[in-house]
Amino acid sequence: MPARGAAGAVADRVVSLHDRLVALDGLAPSPLVDALFGDLVRTCRTADPRTTGTVLADDRVRALRHRLVDLCARGETQLEAAWATRVLEAADPEADLARFPYLANYEALTRLEVHALAAAGHEPGGPRQVCFVGGGPLPLSAVLLHRTTSARVRVVDHDPTAVDLANRVLDALGAGDGVRCVPADAASGAGLAAAAEGCDLVVVAALVGLTREAKRQVLRTLAGVLAPGTWVLLRSADGLRTLLYPTVDVGDVSRCGFTPELLVHPLGDVVNSVLVARRGVTR
Repeated sequence: MPARGAAGAVADRVVSLHDRLVALDGLAPSPLVDALFGDLVRTCRTADPRTTGTVLADDRVRALRHRLVDLCARGETQLEAAWATRVLEAADPEADLARFPYLANYEALTRLEVHALAAAGHEPGGPRQVCFVGGGPLPLSAVLLHRTTSARVRVVDHDPTAVDLANRVLDALGAGDGVRCVPADAASGAGLAAAAEGCDLVVVAALVGLTREAKRQVLRTLAGVLAPGTWVLLRSADGLRTLLYPTVDVGDVSRCGFTPELLVHPLGDVVNSVLVARRGVTR
Protein backbone atom coordinates (compact mmCIF):
# COMPACT_ATOMS: atom_id res chain seq x y z
CA MET A 1 0.00 0.00 0.00
CA PRO A 2 1.47 3.44 -0.83
CA ALA A 3 2.62 5.49 2.15
CA ARG A 4 -0.17 8.03 1.70
CA GLY A 5 -2.73 5.25 1.46
CA ALA A 6 -1.34 3.61 4.58
CA ALA A 7 -1.42 6.94 6.44
CA GLY A 8 -5.03 7.47 5.37
CA ALA A 9 -6.00 4.07 6.72
CA VAL A 10 -4.35 4.83 10.07
CA ALA A 11 -6.03 8.23 10.26
CA ASP A 12 -9.40 6.63 9.43
CA ARG A 13 -8.85 4.11 12.23
CA VAL A 14 -7.89 6.77 14.78
CA VAL A 15 -10.94 8.89 13.91
CA SER A 16 -13.25 5.86 14.07
CA LEU A 17 -11.95 4.79 17.48
CA HIS A 18 -12.26 8.34 18.80
CA ASP A 19 -15.86 8.57 17.59
CA ARG A 20 -16.77 5.22 19.14
CA LEU A 21 -15.22 6.18 22.48
CA VAL A 22 -16.99 9.54 22.52
CA ALA A 23 -20.32 7.84 21.80
CA LEU A 24 -20.08 5.63 24.90
CA ASP A 25 -22.09 6.42 28.03
CA GLY A 26 -18.88 6.31 30.08
CA LEU A 27 -15.26 5.15 30.15
CA ALA A 28 -15.41 2.80 33.13
CA PRO A 29 -13.65 -0.50 32.34
CA SER A 30 -15.76 -2.96 30.36
CA PRO A 31 -15.03 -5.43 27.56
CA LEU A 32 -15.99 -2.80 24.95
CA VAL A 33 -14.10 0.12 26.56
CA ASP A 34 -11.03 -2.05 27.11
CA ALA A 35 -11.14 -3.31 23.51
CA LEU A 36 -11.44 0.20 22.04
CA PHE A 37 -8.58 1.62 24.08
CA GLY A 38 -6.51 -1.47 23.37
CA ASP A 39 -7.11 -1.04 19.64
CA LEU A 40 -6.18 2.64 19.83
CA VAL A 41 -2.91 1.87 21.64
CA ARG A 42 -2.02 -0.85 19.11
CA THR A 43 -2.82 1.44 16.20
CA CYS A 44 -0.56 4.22 17.52
CA ARG A 45 2.20 1.84 18.57
CA THR A 46 2.43 -0.37 15.47
CA ALA A 47 1.75 2.02 12.58
CA ASP A 48 4.59 2.42 10.08
CA PRO A 49 6.75 5.31 11.37
CA ARG A 50 6.97 6.63 7.81
CA THR A 51 3.26 7.51 7.99
CA THR A 52 3.48 9.45 11.27
CA GLY A 53 3.85 12.93 9.81
CA THR A 54 1.01 12.45 7.35
CA VAL A 55 -1.33 11.00 9.97
CA LEU A 56 -0.66 13.81 12.45
CA ALA A 57 -1.11 16.40 9.69
CA ASP A 58 -4.51 14.96 8.72
CA ASP A 59 -7.08 17.70 9.41
CA ARG A 60 -9.42 15.28 11.18
CA VAL A 61 -6.68 13.96 13.46
CA ARG A 62 -5.41 17.47 14.23
CA ALA A 63 -8.93 18.51 15.24
CA LEU A 64 -9.38 15.68 17.74
CA ARG A 65 -5.80 15.27 18.98
CA HIS A 66 -6.27 16.99 22.34
CA ARG A 67 -9.66 15.34 22.83
CA LEU A 68 -8.03 11.94 22.34
CA VAL A 69 -5.40 12.67 25.00
CA ASP A 70 -8.16 13.77 27.38
CA LEU A 71 -10.17 10.62 26.64
CA CYS A 72 -7.13 8.46 27.32
CA ALA A 73 -6.42 10.32 30.56
CA ARG A 74 -9.97 9.86 31.81
CA GLY A 75 -10.04 6.23 30.72
CA GLU A 76 -6.72 5.48 32.45
CA THR A 77 -7.87 7.15 35.68
CA GLN A 78 -11.07 5.11 35.73
CA LEU A 79 -9.18 1.92 34.92
CA GLU A 80 -6.75 2.51 37.80
CA ALA A 81 -9.56 3.37 40.23
CA ALA A 82 -11.45 0.20 39.31
CA TRP A 83 -8.35 -1.95 39.76
CA ALA A 84 -7.46 -0.24 43.04
CA THR A 85 -10.90 -1.19 44.35
CA ARG A 86 -10.51 -4.71 42.99
CA VAL A 87 -7.12 -5.13 44.71
CA LEU A 88 -8.59 -3.92 48.01
CA GLU A 89 -11.44 -6.42 47.78
CA ALA A 90 -9.22 -9.36 46.80
CA ALA A 91 -8.37 -12.17 49.18
CA ASP A 92 -4.83 -12.02 47.78
CA PRO A 93 -4.15 -8.41 46.70
CA GLU A 94 -0.72 -9.20 45.27
CA ALA A 95 -2.04 -12.02 43.10
CA ASP A 96 -4.89 -9.87 41.86
CA LEU A 97 -2.55 -6.99 41.01
CA ALA A 98 -0.54 -9.45 38.89
CA ARG A 99 -3.60 -9.69 36.62
CA PHE A 100 -3.58 -5.96 35.83
CA PRO A 101 -3.70 -5.90 32.00
CA TYR A 102 -0.83 -3.42 31.54
CA LEU A 103 1.47 -4.76 34.25
CA ALA A 104 4.13 -5.94 31.77
CA ASN A 105 4.19 -2.49 30.15
CA TYR A 106 4.65 -0.80 33.54
CA GLU A 107 7.47 -3.19 34.39
CA ALA A 108 9.23 -2.56 31.08
CA LEU A 109 8.86 1.21 31.49
CA THR A 110 10.37 1.01 34.99
CA ARG A 111 13.38 -0.91 33.67
CA LEU A 112 13.81 1.63 30.89
CA GLU A 113 13.69 4.52 33.34
CA VAL A 114 16.23 2.99 35.72
CA HIS A 115 18.65 2.34 32.86
CA ALA A 116 18.03 5.80 31.38
CA LEU A 117 18.99 7.39 34.70
CA ALA A 118 22.19 5.35 34.80
CA ALA A 119 23.00 6.24 31.19
CA ALA A 120 22.46 9.94 31.94
CA GLY A 121 25.00 9.81 34.75
CA HIS A 122 22.93 9.33 37.90
CA GLU A 123 25.20 8.00 40.61
CA PRO A 124 25.58 4.20 40.77
CA GLY A 125 23.09 2.33 42.88
CA GLY A 126 20.07 4.22 41.65
CA PRO A 127 17.91 6.78 43.47
CA ARG A 128 17.58 6.67 47.25
CA GLN A 129 14.62 8.98 47.83
CA VAL A 130 12.05 9.62 45.09
CA CYS A 131 9.12 11.97 44.75
CA PHE A 132 6.66 10.55 42.22
CA VAL A 133 4.34 13.29 40.96
CA GLY A 134 0.93 12.11 39.77
CA GLY A 135 0.55 8.66 41.28
CA GLY A 136 -3.21 8.32 40.84
CA PRO A 137 -5.38 5.81 42.71
CA LEU A 138 -3.20 2.82 41.72
CA PRO A 139 0.46 3.81 42.35
CA LEU A 140 1.83 0.85 40.45
CA SER A 141 4.81 2.70 38.96
CA ALA A 142 5.91 3.85 42.41
CA VAL A 143 5.64 0.32 43.80
CA LEU A 144 7.67 -1.10 40.92
CA LEU A 145 10.31 1.63 41.28
CA HIS A 146 10.63 0.85 44.98
CA ARG A 147 10.90 -2.87 44.36
CA THR A 148 13.44 -2.38 41.56
CA THR A 149 15.74 0.09 43.29
CA SER A 150 14.84 -0.16 47.02
CA ALA A 151 14.38 3.63 47.00
CA ARG A 152 11.84 5.15 49.35
CA VAL A 153 9.11 6.67 47.20
CA ARG A 154 6.84 9.54 48.22
CA VAL A 155 3.88 9.66 45.84
CA VAL A 156 1.94 12.90 45.41
CA ASP A 157 -1.42 13.55 43.82
CA HIS A 158 -3.68 16.60 43.83
CA ASP A 159 -6.85 14.51 44.33
CA PRO A 160 -7.48 13.64 48.02
CA THR A 161 -9.72 10.72 47.00
CA ALA A 162 -6.92 9.25 44.89
CA VAL A 163 -4.44 9.73 47.76
CA ASP A 164 -6.70 7.89 50.20
CA LEU A 165 -7.37 5.03 47.78
CA ALA A 166 -3.68 4.76 46.89
CA ASN A 167 -2.60 4.52 50.53
CA ARG A 168 -5.15 1.79 51.20
CA VAL A 169 -3.80 -0.13 48.19
CA LEU A 170 -0.24 0.34 49.47
CA ASP A 171 -1.28 -0.99 52.88
CA ALA A 172 -2.95 -4.00 51.24
CA LEU A 173 0.26 -4.70 49.30
CA GLY A 174 2.39 -4.40 52.42
CA ALA A 175 4.41 -1.47 51.10
CA GLY A 176 5.05 -0.15 54.60
CA ASP A 177 7.15 3.01 54.71
CA GLY A 178 8.77 2.19 51.37
CA VAL A 179 5.97 3.86 49.40
CA ARG A 180 3.50 6.39 50.77
CA CYS A 181 1.13 8.86 49.11
CA VAL A 182 0.55 12.48 50.21
CA PRO A 183 -1.58 15.32 48.80
CA ALA A 184 0.28 17.95 46.78
CA ASP A 185 -0.36 19.99 43.65
CA ALA A 186 2.33 20.18 40.97
CA ALA A 187 0.54 23.05 39.24
CA SER A 188 0.20 25.41 42.20
CA GLY A 189 3.08 24.07 44.27
CA ALA A 190 0.89 23.48 47.32
CA GLY A 191 2.61 20.82 49.42
CA LEU A 192 5.13 20.01 46.71
CA ALA A 193 8.21 21.47 48.41
CA ALA A 194 7.63 19.34 51.50
CA ALA A 195 6.95 16.24 49.42
CA ALA A 196 10.13 16.67 47.36
CA GLU A 197 12.39 17.62 50.28
CA GLY A 198 15.44 15.37 50.49
CA CYS A 199 14.65 13.60 47.21
CA ASP A 200 17.46 12.99 44.72
CA LEU A 201 14.94 12.13 41.98
CA VAL A 202 11.55 13.48 40.99
CA VAL A 203 9.46 11.49 38.49
CA VAL A 204 6.65 13.32 36.68
CA ALA A 205 3.91 11.04 35.39
CA ALA A 206 2.77 11.37 31.79
CA LEU A 207 -0.68 12.71 32.65
CA VAL A 208 0.54 15.53 34.89
CA GLY A 209 -0.28 18.48 32.64
CA LEU A 210 -2.28 17.53 29.54
CA THR A 211 -1.33 20.58 27.47
CA ARG A 212 1.98 22.23 26.65
CA GLU A 213 1.20 25.22 28.87
CA ALA A 214 0.16 22.93 31.72
CA LYS A 215 3.48 21.06 31.36
CA ARG A 216 5.33 24.38 31.48
CA GLN A 217 3.51 25.33 34.67
CA VAL A 218 4.52 22.05 36.30
CA LEU A 219 8.14 22.57 35.23
CA ARG A 220 8.15 26.14 36.56
CA THR A 221 6.70 24.97 39.86
CA LEU A 222 9.28 22.20 40.20
CA ALA A 223 12.09 24.63 39.36
CA GLY A 224 10.97 26.79 42.26
CA VAL A 225 11.09 24.03 44.88
CA LEU A 226 13.88 21.65 43.83
CA ALA A 227 17.46 21.96 44.99
CA PRO A 228 20.12 22.47 42.28
CA GLY A 229 21.33 19.18 40.87
CA THR A 230 18.12 17.27 41.61
CA TRP A 231 17.40 14.69 38.91
CA VAL A 232 14.03 14.86 37.18
CA LEU A 233 12.54 12.15 34.98
CA LEU A 234 9.59 13.19 32.83
CA ARG A 235 7.37 10.74 31.00
CA SER A 236 6.59 11.99 27.52
CA ALA A 237 5.46 10.66 24.13
CA ASP A 238 6.61 10.72 20.53
CA GLY A 239 5.09 10.17 17.10
CA LEU A 240 1.58 8.75 17.01
CA ARG A 241 1.88 8.01 20.73
CA THR A 242 1.25 11.73 21.26
CA LEU A 243 -2.38 10.86 20.52
CA LEU A 244 -2.34 8.86 23.75
CA TYR A 245 -0.15 10.98 26.04
CA PRO A 246 1.03 14.61 25.95
CA THR A 247 4.58 15.31 24.88
CA VAL A 248 7.18 17.24 26.88
CA ASP A 249 9.01 19.88 24.84
CA VAL A 250 12.78 19.70 25.44
CA GLY A 251 13.10 23.42 24.83
CA ASP A 252 10.52 24.13 27.53
CA VAL A 253 12.49 21.95 29.94
CA SER A 254 15.58 24.10 29.33
CA ARG A 255 13.70 27.39 29.50
CA CYS A 256 12.13 26.41 32.83
CA GLY A 257 15.50 25.93 34.53
CA PHE A 258 16.49 22.34 33.85
CA THR A 259 19.34 20.82 31.90
CA PRO A 260 18.14 17.99 29.62
CA GLU A 261 20.50 15.01 29.77
CA LEU A 262 18.85 12.16 27.86
CA LEU A 263 15.75 11.51 25.77
CA VAL A 264 14.65 7.98 24.86
CA HIS A 265 11.84 7.16 22.43
CA PRO A 266 10.96 3.43 22.65
CA LEU A 267 9.99 1.64 19.46
CA GLY A 268 8.43 -1.48 20.99
CA ASP A 269 5.66 -2.16 23.48
CA VAL A 270 6.56 0.66 25.89
CA VAL A 271 4.37 3.64 25.01
CA ASN A 272 5.98 6.46 26.98
CA SER A 273 9.18 8.28 26.10
CA VAL A 274 11.61 9.09 28.92
CA LEU A 275 13.28 12.48 29.35
CA VAL A 276 15.98 12.81 32.03
CA ALA A 277 17.06 16.27 33.20
CA ARG A 278 18.67 18.00 36.19
CA ARG A 279 17.69 21.15 38.02
CA GLY A 280 19.97 24.11 37.50
CA VAL A 281 23.00 22.31 36.05
CA THR A 282 25.26 24.47 33.88
CA ARG A 283 27.98 23.40 31.46
